[in-house]
Amino acid sequence: MTRYAIVDIETTGSHAKGHGITEIAVVISDGSRELERWETLIDPGLPIPMHITKLTGITDEMLEAAPTFEAVADELEEWLNDCIFVAHNVGFDYAFIRGHFETMGRVWKSKKLCTVRLARKLLPGHGSYSLGRICGDLGIKNDARHRAMGDCAATVELFHQMMAKERASELVNNMLRHGERESWLPQHVAASDFEALPTSPGVYRFLNQKGTPIYIGMSHNVRHRVRTHFNGTMKSARRQAFLRDIYHIEGEATGSVLMARLLEDELIRKHWPIHNRAQKSIPVRTAIVPYMDQRGFSRFHLQRQRHVKHAIRWFRREDDARAWLHRCADEFNLAPELLGLGSDGHGGTVPDEARDAHNASMQKLMNHAQHREHWAIVDRGREEDEQAVVLMEGEHVKGWAFTNETVEHFEEIELLVDPKASSATSDAIVQHAMQEFELGALKLRIVHPPSD
Repeated sequence: MTRYAIVDIETTGSHAKGHGITEIAVVISDGSRELERWETLIDPGLPIPMHITKLTGITDEMLEAAPTFEAVADELEEWLNDCIFVAHNVGFDYAFIRGHFETMGRVWKSKKLCTVRLARKLLPGHGSYSLGRICGDLGIKNDARHRAMGDCAATVELFHQMMAKERASELVNNMLRHGERESWLPQHVAASDFEALPTSPGVYRFLNQKGTPIYIGMSHNVRHRVRTHFNGTMKSARRQAFLRDIYHIEGEATGSVLMARLLEDELIRKHWPIHNRAQKSIPVRTAIVPYMDQRGFSRFHLQRQRHVKHAIRWFRREDDARAWLHRCADEFNLAPELLGLGSDGHGGTVPDEARDAHNASMQKLMNHAQHREHWAIVDRGREEDEQAVVLMEGEHVKGWAFTNETVEHFEEIELLVDPKASSATSDAIVQHAMQEFELGALKLRIVHPPSD
């Protein structure tokens, strides 16, 4: 016989981190009838806020003689053992109880079932699925609203009514199956949204009830990345609010990680989702800036800055900039100390008579570094017969597009690509991709305009 532990708790606040449990109620059921029940007040170890007292009726005085969670943990675990954990909006109750066990240094976990999700499937058409509204619609009485046993008993009656439905057993088994999407997706998100996500490179969007993006991300495997957002428990208020606000998930394939990053940047700058924070600031990069020293030697120095003004190249990491300069020193036969890589920092070991040859080699290097005044990247597209093209002007992204046409010449790319708004982040994305390309870690095709 399958045993269900229907649980309801009262707390000092809306999120598990920084708040405590004040009351726990558990009813054991076989799915059609109540078998046993247990309830207790809990000393949360901190004062109850006034608005919580007004809501629940639980006061600090009522909890003076109540046990702590640690004192009832063993007993509670015995009630929950070998049961499926059931609650209305199960993530809330589960996160609090699991978090309290973790605070004790104990690991506790259970299969869980959400009566909100189950009600949406078995009882469609209701305007709201909050416990008060759905119970009111179904005529389920609750004489102790916002008290643990009152809400728990109402949830039990709701659960029993749903389990009596013809499709209930099949739905519950599907929701409990190992890895079943329903068990870990946010409350409002349909499993079909997740199933529709690509398993290839692309972008994804979390949308609120109005369809507004609240978070945009990218990955080389969209479905896997989305799954990682919902791992673990919901301890912080920000995380709970984030998951609670997600109503839909959308995703689209881009064919390559490069195009996923560019599309992600464009979408974030278009929508500025409230939960995307890192992308809102222009990144600081390592720029390679040329200058002439007092001895007349052309030199470089590395400088951390948000813009690329005066730089011949720039990199996301200083290590990447230094690696590029070391390769250039070998290729153009240049003294490393004159490229900002030497030990003395002054280039004093290079004799004056070597100045002309050195400066000529430096000019060749700078011409080489800046020769891509107008150029383009061709990457794989979303389908076998499609290509992605990125149009560049120097180090800046001018635009990009997907095309089913065969692209061989630079002029064809210029006609295909519509200009995009300038973005320092997109510029950095392409710069990083070119570093990987130069190291042989990324396969791209570079297209240059015809020589005059």
